[in-house]
Amino acid sequence: MNALEFDNLSIELQKLAPEIPLQWGKIQNNSTDKKVHLFRCKTLSSLEAEIDSLNLEDKNYFRRRWFLWQCSRCDEYLFYINDEVTRNPNSKDQNYDIEFYNNLDLRFDVKGTLVPKELRSNFSLQHPEKIVNFYYSKQSTGKRSHLQNRLFIVHHSFREAKRALELRCAWDYKRIVYRALIHRLKTNKKFISYLNVSAIVVFVIEKQDGSLCYSIA
Repeated sequence: MNALEFDNLSIELQKLAPEIPLQWGKIQNNSTDKKVHLFRCKTLSSLEAEIDSLNLEDKNYFRRRWFLWQCSRCDEYLFYINDEVTRNPNSKDQNYDIEFYNNLDLRFDVKGTLVPKELRSNFSLQHPEKIVNFYYSKQSTGKRSHLQNRLFIVHHSFREAKRALELRCAWDYKRIVYRALIHRLKTNKKFISYLNVSAIVVFVIEKQDGSLCYSIA
């Protein structure tokens, strides 16, 4: 992705975010995924053409899947435009997405996500390990599983849960947050552990008054 592509895509995602369903509607699965060649759809219009014949449930499934994929691409871009970060030259490699400071120990898979529904009622920034344990334990099984270092970007709104999808597209603010993380990694390499891998959690939060804040664990 280059700067022009990012500018166009980031604006499109911001417009699309309020229309995306918060929940999948169905569990992400290989059977539904096979109905559409999602990764050939570089634009929203091409996706809509691909899913035109599907039922509404499947359409919403693919709209959400496409939205999250494109948000992930934008997040990775906002990291690797920095001199201290390099992207994995092999986009199909599951081991990592980005590497900090040319250090093999600082290779991470970037995963944008939400506070799990099961944890929202007692959600606290003080216990990021709960989110790490939840996502590794729930998502590290099955055919699409791969256990690796992960950088979790957790979006949460205390105003309304669905606004977390709009927080995924807070690109200007996330530039600042990612720079803060890059700076911190110069001196602080203490991570959250899960089995034999390491995790970083970056919270992007909307407060009740609509202001944004972040926390890095």
